[in-house]
Amino acid sequence: MKISYAAPLILLCLGLGACMSQVPVATTYPVTFQKKMQAAGHWDVLTADIANRLRDSLIGPSGQQGRPTSLYVQRPKYDSDFSQAFHDLLITHLMEQGFVVSENPSSGLPVSYSIQVVTHNDRGFIRPTPGLFTALAGSVFVLRSVADSSTVSAVMLGAVGLDVASGFITDNPNSEIIVTTSVMSGDRYAARLRDIYYISDNNVGQYVAKGPTPVTTRIVEVVGQ
Repeated sequence: MKISYAAPLILLCLGLGACMSQVPVATTYPVTFQKKMQAAGHWDVLTADIANRLRDSLIGPSGQQGRPTSLYVQRPKYDSDFSQAFHDLLITHLMEQGFVVSENPSSGLPVSYSIQVVTHNDRGFIRPTPGLFTALAGSVFVLRSVADSSTVSAVMLGAVGLDVASGFITDNPNSEIIVTTSVMSGDRYAARLRDIYYISDNNVGQYVAKGPTPVTTRIVEVVGQ
């Protein structure tokens, strides 16, 4: 008599699968793109964009009549290289957008900003499919189809080269910054913006606020005899 173990084995596998399926499987969000700041010119682009969005919120879109708004840009208690440049660049771009910017805190709506550095550990990384990207300037490059399967590797390598050469693929750092910009009108927010960027891990020090210089003076008490 031939004994079959197929049915018990299948039931055992199903049972184990049912037990294991009770633990949620980790998933992630669809592939998105986030800009990475690597130069002072990128800081200028960020502040120009913030000033433009504040104009839309407080004065009105470009081309519409709006009353000029007076602002006072507050400096944070402690500066970093980035926040110091951010402060000066923001004032310049706000003026270019038609704001009246004052050095007197009582002469305009207060503009404040905070810069939070976020560092991740042990992050997984999935590189976007090579060749499938949209250029910020408006040019769209699409890898549409591959007729001969034997040429897939060559085509994919060519797409990777195109992405890298065009600047759309870069290393994925572990560090990010969250820049929050607020405009207050009395006790309410007149505008509030947030921007999130990758930054190079080697440049984190440019974004961390520097505290006060430690006091090194020593006081020596002299006791007379």
